Amino acid sequence: MGTTHAYFPGDPLPYHYKYEHMAVTTDCVIFTYEDWKLKVLLVRRGGEPCKGMWAFPGGFLRNDEDAGTGALRELREKTALEPSAPLVQLGVFSDPDRDPRERVLTIAWYALVKPSQVVGGDDAEEAAWFATDDLPPLAFDHAQIFDAAMERLRRDIHFQPVGFDLLDEEFTLPDLQRLYEAILGTSFDRRNFQRKILASGILDEAAGEETLFLAENPCLIYPGNEKRMPEPLPMAEAAGPQRQKKGRPGRTGTHYRLNRQRYELMKEDGNKQEF
Repeated sequence: MGTTHAYFPGDPLPYHYKYEHMAVTTDCVIFTYEDWKLKVLLVRRGGEPCKGMWAFPGGFLRNDEDAGTGALRELREKTALEPSAPLVQLGVFSDPDRDPRERVLTIAWYALVKPSQVVGGDDAEEAAWFATDDLPPLAFDHAQIFDAAMERLRRDIHFQPVGFDLLDEEFTLPDLQRLYEAILGTSFDRRNFQRKILASGILDEAAGEETLFLAENPCLIYPGNEKRMPEPLPMAEAAGPQRQKKGRPGRTGTHYRLNRQRYELMKEDGNKQEF
């Protein structure tokens, strides 16, 4: 049996294998939730191939770093983003023809973060958030990576509190419903959604002020409506003449928090959160 390598004493990497080598990159699919829309972070490529096209932030892995470290480094260099949540490995994409330069496989990661300012850096001309339902054409096989990330996110949302990581610590049920509709790409009956989510026992009412939504400015104005909803008023500020206007009485939105302990117990019991 012939040898498959040559050995060079003193070389930093002394074992030189005869097999073909390929390059490895990392790509980061970073989601956020803003203006009632699920968004994803993209960078405009400043060099060939695919110059000027949008892609996920990423780049080539160095010999002295693991894939997770390389993904974080590339994310920081390309966008100046410091993710508030850990990157989760999405999968490996290894089609032999996915990159015109050479044989390159990529390890994709994803994370959910609060809205943040981003700026293009390194070889990225710019960085920006795009609504997931209105993406530009993507470079390489990044459309396939995006589809895989959305599928993973929609699966995880039934078993992990990923959606709650995109909201403030305290939120209303309409806030939560709009987020889950954006992720799952569907609409829910308001009463059924609220009944099921409350019956699950994973939410606790938050102590403090409630939010008043005036009848003239209802909270359930969905994206696509040209009228933009003003910021809700705290109860203390909404008292007085504003509440004397004609129309049905204003509604209060109770604020909730995720009870992570109950959520973990639900997962241990193998229960799937349905909406």
